[in-house]
Amino acid sequence: MDLAIERLSLLSGLSLVQGIVERRNTVPILANVMLESRASALQLSATDLEVGLRTELACESHTPGTITLNARKFFEVVREAESGDVSVRSLDGDWVEIRCGRARFKMMGLDPRSFPAMPRQSDTANSPDKPRKSVKADVKIAASVLAAMIDKTLFAVSPDDTRYNLSGVYIESAEANTARLVATDGHRLSLIEREVAGFVVEGGAIVPRKGLAELRRLLDQTGEAEVRLSLDSQLAWVRRGATELSMRLVEGEFPDYRGVVPRDSKYHITLDRDAMFAAIRRAAIFSNERYHGVKLSLSPGSMLVSSTSPELGEASETIDTDFKGEEFSVGFNASYLQQALGVVPGGSEIKFGLSDDVSPGVMTTPAESGFKYVVMPMRL
Repeated sequence: MDLAIERLSLLSGLSLVQGIVERRNTVPILANVMLESRASALQLSATDLEVGLRTELACESHTPGTITLNARKFFEVVREAESGDVSVRSLDGDWVEIRCGRARFKMMGLDPRSFPAMPRQSDTANSPDKPRKSVKADVKIAASVLAAMIDKTLFAVSPDDTRYNLSGVYIESAEANTARLVATDGHRLSLIEREVAGFVVEGGAIVPRKGLAELRRLLDQTGEAEVRLSLDSQLAWVRRGATELSMRLVEGEFPDYRGVVPRDSKYHITLDRDAMFAAIRRAAIFSNERYHGVKLSLSPGSMLVSSTSPELGEASETIDTDFKGEEFSVGFNASYLQQALGVVPGGSEIKFGLSDDVSPGVMTTPAESGFKYVVMPMRL
């Protein structure tokens, strides 16, 4: 291999693979990025066997070839190099020379033949073992729409990897031309619906947390306004421009979330999002460090947000509401409320549905009609 490539282009491509490569593992090749050069293009590939990314960059290739390099160290080299072109040249014994300006680096690579094969979308679609009928969805969706839907669900995914069916976001089409994403960790649930022309999923699929996190990073990159999303029985692909992200779907059945969402609440309280967000953040300073609980005490026209810790102290703050019912109090995990309020646009109103101190709270907002957040109360 002997090529020259614009530094910023290479840096952008290498930044995409940083979250995918495994830095601590028993398979050294998974910490590497594979570089495959052709006449005028360089393809970067990285995988952890569950999530894979492949992107293509323009380059000037003098000698085609394939190498693998440690993804993190290669990224650091390119990041710290001077502006201009970066040259990459293979040496004997898997050594690679990297030049940029007056700087010269030598890195030891690994045999590219040991790099795991990465599935291609065309392979599955045309495979005789997996005919086209296995495809659950194949649709184009605006990058901004998909990014907003991920933001409103990813935070509610369970961090417990042993609960496989909760370790990702469930994607389905409740009806034709409607995309729905749902996430839950058993204590709260976040749901978002958006109209997407032509969106139909045959059954649902659970997309893994890490794959969606990497997809969210990809959507932040400048490029085409639309992405192509495809699902089959085992894998999901997203393609944006010259970059393709693949991920293995989570096995198992997503819980019947519809039974968790209350049909109605006794009280529907209108609150200013910014005032409530700030009050909860301040009250959380003195919440129990293990349970992070805050109490919401409702009385006509106001809500008292409070917390107490025998070892630290207490905090309280009153915010205005349109509540007109009988006084009662209910406790919630402050982090759960903050995370939900954090994905609601600043300056907007929220509607908080409450019934009593043991029933779930339901948060919605007129700013995003398809968004719904359900959170279980806690005893304080």
